[in-house]
Amino acid sequence: MTRPFGTGDMAARIRAFDWAATALGPIATWPAELMSTVETMLAMPRPATLLWGEALLQLYNDAYVEVARDRHPAVLGRPIAEGWSDIYDDEVTQRLATVRAGAAVSVAGREVSLRDAGGRYERRSFDITWLPVRDADGAVAGALQQLVEVTDHRRATAQLRDSEAQLRMMVTTGSHMLFRMSADWRVLLSLDGRDMLPDVTEPIDDWVERFIPHEDRGAVFAAMAAALDGPTMFELEHRVRCPDGSIGWVASRALPVVDAEGRVVEWFGTGIDITARRTAEEVVRRSEEMRRIALDGGGMGAWRIDLATREVRGDARFFAFLGMPPSDEPRLATDFLERLSPEGREAVHRFVTRRIVPGEEFDGELEIVAGPTAGCWLRWRGRADGPDTRILHGVVFDVTEQRQATERLREREEMLRLFGDASRDALWIRDARTLHWRYVTPAFRTIYGQPRRQVLTGDHYRNWLALILPDDRAQVEAATARVRGGEHATVDYRIRGAPDGGTRWLRTTEFPIRDAAGQVVLIGGITSDVTASRHAREAVTRSEERLRSAVEVGGIGLWDWNVATDEVHWSAEHFLLQGYPVGSVEPSYSAWLARIHPDDRAEAETLMAEAMGGGRPYKQEFRVVHPDGSVHWHSARGRFFFDEAGQPVRMVGAIVDVTERRAWTERQQVLIAELQHRTRNLIGVVRALADKCARSSHDLAEFHQRFGDRLQALVRVQGLLSRLSDNDRVTFDSLLDAEMAALDGEAAAVTLAGPKGVRLRSSTVQTLAMALHELATNAVKYGALGTAGGKLSIAWRLSAADDGTPWLHIDWHETGVAMPAAGVAPLGSGEGRELIERALPYQLGAQTSFVLGADGVRCRIAIPISRHAS
Repeated sequence: MTRPFGTGDMAARIRAFDWAATALGPIATWPAELMSTVETMLAMPRPATLLWGEALLQLYNDAYVEVARDRHPAVLGRPIAEGWSDIYDDEVTQRLATVRAGAAVSVAGREVSLRDAGGRYERRSFDITWLPVRDADGAVAGALQQLVEVTDHRRATAQLRDSEAQLRMMVTTGSHMLFRMSADWRVLLSLDGRDMLPDVTEPIDDWVERFIPHEDRGAVFAAMAAALDGPTMFELEHRVRCPDGSIGWVASRALPVVDAEGRVVEWFGTGIDITARRTAEEVVRRSEEMRRIALDGGGMGAWRIDLATREVRGDARFFAFLGMPPSDEPRLATDFLERLSPEGREAVHRFVTRRIVPGEEFDGELEIVAGPTAGCWLRWRGRADGPDTRILHGVVFDVTEQRQATERLREREEMLRLFGDASRDALWIRDARTLHWRYVTPAFRTIYGQPRRQVLTGDHYRNWLALILPDDRAQVEAATARVRGGEHATVDYRIRGAPDGGTRWLRTTEFPIRDAAGQVVLIGGITSDVTASRHAREAVTRSEERLRSAVEVGGIGLWDWNVATDEVHWSAEHFLLQGYPVGSVEPSYSAWLARIHPDDRAEAETLMAEAMGGGRPYKQEFRVVHPDGSVHWHSARGRFFFDEAGQPVRMVGAIVDVTERRAWTERQQVLIAELQHRTRNLIGVVRALADKCARSSHDLAEFHQRFGDRLQALVRVQGLLSRLSDNDRVTFDSLLDAEMAALDGEAAAVTLAGPKGVRLRSSTVQTLAMALHELATNAVKYGALGTAGGKLSIAWRLSAADDGTPWLHIDWHETGVAMPAAGVAPLGSGEGRELIERALPYQLGAQTSFVLGADGVRCRIAIPISRHAS
């Protein structure tokens, strides 16, 4: 026995589901209509759902799993209104009520909130179409629901009238049989008889002997001979003897399959089960016979009307058809007309108000709309016989079942036609053994750019493979091999030679078609042009990659907050900026708030509440504290999205680390303040220098010389200060080296001894530099550096005071200098000594001594320095 529903994940799930706990009951008890519709739905390549029974229990295919997302598989076997209550509102309920009445309906642009693979919710929009599905009695038992996703750029132009349903219904529901005949019609090569006939392969004469009733065999052989003479289409309606012994009717058609030289190699055909239609026609024929019997007095709903008096007489069955009690007395015609539809009353009125000629017949089908038999259709046949044309007599019989059968057939054919007309996909059938096409739809030319007659000649399969780009052929052939093995397969590939001359992306879904023994004999397929969607998807991928690169390079953290569900998505960079390992915590508002510095948290909550209230976008710079205690500055921006009622439903935003920028800003402020302080000090020093030089100079030339020398000393000091960062300090040795370098070679007799890198306070540098400049200038003019054989020794060392403050001790010692006699005033203005003995202690808190010894000057200076002395 062929296993139900074929292969695939959803087919397996449906087979394993406990349907006994639902209103559908165990699969073994399902009606044939439900089984075949489930098979059709599972074969569709696009999202489809079957809703069955009063509760509209849901079954769906593999393509629908992507739509269901996290609701899968919980919605399987549940009423659709429970599993999708967010979109099955009053409007959809009304549409489904229309489907229950037998009409196909659709609804456009239904939005659904779905969770993607990353757990983030997103809104997606679908067009939904419902087609009624009827049971064996013709009543609507369910609906086939089909979805087409609407893209951001344009709505999909084709409603989901998937042409695969036409193919599946043709070869799996039992309405069609497929057969192959040898080129000479002597051997029946294969027959997929479905439920009407078994699958056989045998000489045609034997098969006709077994299955074709004797009265139809001559017509069958005559039609065969006529088809061979053409060769032309074989077409015949004939009876067949079914395995259960009953006689059915089949409408058979077959076309020749020719090779490259035009020779017929075999015949391929279909047989349509027309037993219901022929039965309905037989009912009509028998009804006509019964009418004639009734005219001869046999009695089958007989009636008689006097057009002059408008009186009606009838037998018991006549009154039963009209839902009225029988009566031997005449009744007025108005009593009967009230039970007819308005169209029926109008038809009767038009006939009886004309002049009736002898032998003229009245023949029409009228609907009963009132009384116990409302909804029935009655066929009326009557005529005026003899010279008295005032009297009409005839019969009436019930044709309700015939009308319903005809209407079901019309709806089914219309549905198939609509599927075929609406489909922009190419449908095809291949022989599973030779891989030659048996059938292709007109859309094949639109997609592949080749007419059907061209693709149905020569080696079909190889010619088709030649259209496919070489890089894609292997995967296409692999998919075909899987289908030959009984699997379903979907493959994307590129073709060349498309109608527009370019390369096109196609998607083909293939599925096996089995015979009664379960063997794969045919391969069905649906091919769609997915070039536009493929390019759109690639564009989205490139855009996402560019965004991802920008986010990663820029160190930007992103968040997406679903306010309604309180679900938050963070990018990987967001985790890192907050001090969390990626994925270590569940993203949330509280997790974000917990990392904010306590001093900034209240402002963050206030600004967030204002933004949520619709006042303004969220914007803030705040500090976050990482687990290691480090503090980082973040700049955050975000905006809320609101529904029609003004309620916030979503927030998106981004954060960046601005710690370095904040540090530079703060450092800039410090530098500006330091610059202002140093500028004020420098101006004060320059002013004091000018005053002292003016008081001690005898003329302008001397003032110019002294003031210039002192300014150069200040310039050297400022040069040292300007090259420092905010945490650096001028060292004593670099200050001393700068002053010695200004002596232009006079420093050859100088000896320096002391530790390197002793850091001075910035506030002491200028004054100490001026003191060193004064000592050096006097040494050049009057002391060791201006006397032959003179020597200068400069030594320094460090010590610490009782409170821990470091001190620098400087010893300036000149020797070999011829000093003035006792009582004679020393040379020079005395400004240097005054600066050392008075200015240094006052401005710097220094301790100084200045002694004129027998062979030169000895000066000692001790000043407090930076705590980071080196």
